Amino acid sequence: MRALEALKTVPVAPLWLGLAGVLPFIAGMIIYALGGVAWLTADLALRSTIAYGAVILSFLGGVRWGIALLIENPEVRDARFALSVLPSLLGWIAVLLPVFPALVMLAVAFAAQGAWDVGDAEDDGAPPWFAHLRTLLTALVCSFLSVTAVLTIV
Repeated sequence: MRALEALKTVPVAPLWLGLAGVLPFIAGMIIYALGGVAWLTADLALRSTIAYGAVILSFLGGVRWGIALLIENPEVRDARFALSVLPSLLGWIAVLLPVFPALVMLAVAFAAQGAWDVGDAEDDGAPPWFAHLRTLLTALVCSFLSVTAVLTIV
């Protein structure tokens, strides 16, 4: 119940846009599970899910770059800048991997990014609701990526 109460603090636009951003992960999982639909093959559904995951990881790194701009301490700021490029690099590597390890890598990377966002973002200047939003979106994305990964081996 406390989690639902916390989500009420998230402004409507970021909440709905964030949830909409989860839809391609759901679609990729469903289309793969169905063996493809129309012109979208199961393989293309997986590859597009991985590419989308890489794009969203890059976006999250960009969010953290933006948050780092607010930090006055140069040592802390520079460390945050350096860390904020890791999601893009991990996403790029995932695109180059075979499907199963790519999906697992993305799930782990999203979990790590989510943990960082929930743990440090408010201290670095993000609004308090950001952690609640990131907790929800991280749980959803990691769940769908993990289920999709499992579907590729069963």
